[in-house]
Parts: sequence; C-alpha cells; structure tokens
Amino acid sequence: MPTSRAPLQLPARPARREGRRPAPPAVLRVLVVDDDLLLARLVKANLDRPGRVAAEAVGSAEEALERLARGGWDAVLSDLVMPGMGGMELVRRAGETAPGVPVLIMTAHASIEGAVEGIRAGAANFLRKPVDAGEVLALIERAVAERAGGEDPPAEGLPAGPGPADALWGSDPRLEGVRRIARRLADSPDSRLLITGESGTGKSLLARLVHDLSGAAGRFVEVNCAALPSLLLESELFGHEKGAFTDAQALKRGLIETAEGGTLFLDEIGAMPLELQAKLLLVLETREIRRVGGVHPIPVRTRVVAATNRDLRRAVAERTFRHDLLYRLDVVSVEMPPLREMPSAVAELAERFVRAICADQRRPVPPLTPASFARLAGYPWPGNARELRNAVERALVFHSGGPFEVLPPERPLEACGEAGGITLPPGLTLDEVERRYLRFALERGTAELREVAESLGVSRKTLWEKRRRFGL
Repeated sequence: MPTSRAPLQLPARPARREGRRPAPPAVLRVLVVDDDLLLARLVKANLDRPGRVAAEAVGSAEEALERLARGGWDAVLSDLVMPGMGGMELVRRAGETAPGVPVLIMTAHASIEGAVEGIRAGAANFLRKPVDAGEVLALIERAVAERAGGEDPPAEGLPAGPGPADALWGSDPRLEGVRRIARRLADSPDSRLLITGESGTGKSLLARLVHDLSGAAGRFVEVNCAALPSLLLESELFGHEKGAFTDAQALKRGLIETAEGGTLFLDEIGAMPLELQAKLLLVLETREIRRVGGVHPIPVRTRVVAATNRDLRRAVAERTFRHDLLYRLDVVSVEMPPLREMPSAVAELAERFVRAICADQRRPVPPLTPASFARLAGYPWPGNARELRNAVERALVFHSGGPFEVLPPERPLEACGEAGGITLPPGLTLDEVERRYLRFALERGTAELREVAESLGVSRKTLWEKRRRFGL
C-alpha cells in the first residue's frame, strides 16, 4: 500500500475587514427541509458529524419557519419544489424570521437561470440533487462563516470528503506543478487562465481552487457553454433589459455581472458560437458589458477562467474558434494530466476515495489489497478521476467483509461496442433505463453535446432538456 502523504496546505483567506470576528459555532445545527421526509432524513444522516454537525429533518417549509422562529439554527438546506410554500419563498421568509441564517437550495431540476434567481432571492447556494454530503458540508460551513462576517473556516488541507479538490490531490510531480500554478495565479487576480485536458481530469476543480486561494470577495460562477442554446447563452452571460424581447418582462443581470469581483468559469469554451466569441472578446478588451437591448456600458472586474477538452488551435485553423479570443484567454495555460500517465496517483486517489466515502457512510475503512493497487495502476481510466471514484463506490456497495478490492471495468468505455457498453439490471423503470443510458453516453469521453445528440439520434435541444430532467 502506498505511503500516506500530507495533503496540500491551502492558505487561509485574508479577512475582509480588520479586527477579530465571531468564530462559527463549534457544532453546526442544520435544518434539512424536504417534502419527501424519507429523503430529508437520509440527507440528515449523511450530514450528521459527532461534535461537528447536528442536523434535523422536517417535511415542509411551514414547519421549517416555525423551527427557525424558535432560534438556535445555524443553516438551512431546503428542497426547491414542495407543496404549499416552496424553497424560494422559504428563502425570503427565512430572511425575515431568522436573519443571518443562510439557506442553501437543492433541487433535481437545477438550471443556471434558477440558480441566479435563487441567489438574488438571498440563497447562500444552489445545489443539484443528488447532493454530495462532503461538498454540502463545506458549503454550509463557508456560508455560516460569511454570514457571521468573519473569515472562511481555516483550510487545514484539501477537503476530506470526495469533493472538489480530490482530483488535484496526489504526490505526482505533475499534480504538484498544477497546484504551484494555482498558488501563483491566486496572487494575480487579473490574470486569465486556460485549462485543457480530458474529461474527468478536474478542470473545473482547478478553476475553483484558484478562486478559493485568491480570497476573492465575489462569487465563483460556472457556465457550461455547450449546455445552453446560443440565444439563451447570450442572455445568461450578458443579461437583458426589460422589453429587450418578447418574454423580457423584467431587467435581468447576466452571469458576468453576477461574477463581479470573483471568477467567471467558462467550461467547454470551444463550443461557444462564433457570434458570442466576438462579444466575449470585447468584454475582455474593454472590461465592459452591454446587456441585450441595452445601450449603456457596464464596467465589470471579473477573473475569466476557460476550459476545454478540444484542441483550440486546430479549431482556429478550422475557423470554428477566433484566434484573437484564443490569444486573450491563453495568458496562462495548464494542461490537466490524465490518470493513465500518473499510475502512482491512481493508487493514492483510490485510497483517498475509500476513506472519504466510508467517512460519509459512517462505516469502517477496509484496506485495499496490493493486488487491487496493481490492477488499478494498469487500467487506462478514460473517465479519469470521475471513473475511478465510481469504481471505488461500486466496490464499497458490494463489499461485505474480508479482503477489499477495487476492480476496474473489464475494458475501457471507448472499446465497448454499442451492444455491450452498458449493463442494466432487471427491474428498472423505463425512466431509470433512459437516465442510465444517457449518463453512459455523456461520459464516453466527448464534451461536444452535438456529437452525443447525433449518436443518440436526437436534437441538441432534446438532449439538453433530458439532461435537465434527469439532473445530469
């Protein structure tokens, strides 16, 4: 078994104002709200940490407000769509009943527009179901610290749970090089970053790490340029004035404005339409935006980080990507290394995933066998860290004692034929079959939704709608 190494030490964020601030409570009291009380209790069980978190579950927003009125709560985690009062109204009412208590919204029907609306209503964050307990807990602790007016919780290292920074953890020199660049960029808030690499290598995680290390006061706003139709993407990025088009019944701030003072992460930038590339180039050059239908420029100061798994220089040669935009984005570039080039990192990361998942499930940690390490290091992992974590979780589900082994798939997904690429157990509903097959198609290594849609025989719009429906 590989030797355990200390995780990356992250510097604490600088205080936003001088002087000492009240520290977050030693034990966080979290109220989980969901009309599906069984699900609420499951989330509660995953959040509970002796001496750290004490969660309680309720089945309605009305009951949550009654509990909040009695006081003693540090945070609320609520479903969005519920009978009677919904999550958005709960956010507004909670601000009156228990000012200072952050409310995080979770939903199976997450969208960028819904997230922006929730943040405007006062939500501390907007999460897609199924939620990851480790990540939710980190967000809750940060929200509580921010509402208290103090510093974020001190970072003693990378998160213990299977969360954002896991794919960047390991002793491989290439990963250390990535972390070193993240530290340097954190001190240069105006420097743009272009991240390249295969699917599942942690491009979005590196963007968030740079943002977190910088101590920026603004938000981290992520936009998937391939997930939205071009007309909707323009409105989401730049916002629109009231009356700009038929359905524009109110002024809407775009996501570039929302990221003011923070980081705008443009994932799959290679899929952005050419007409929008020209507008983004103007924003980078002038640091100003114009809302759709607007005439007055609005100054913005936002760090822009872009990511892609495409060869942008080849795209420039094919005239599908602007060369001047590439030069503007490529101030600092980082290529995320694939797992197959870091066999030592595979073993370290697998061991970390085992510990983290077992901690979340409150079960003893079984040691990996040496034979398992050898098999993991010899597999190419086309899905990279995402595929490795799935393999670890699958092995834990079926482990019932004795030696513990994580077995990679029999063959990489790219090598699977259309008729044997995915195995479905009997007894699934038609919706579950469709959801699993769609996830399989999306994880085959391409980030181009157009190609995935063509392979499935549907339009890109249909594929986008199905992704939203199934929360993929």
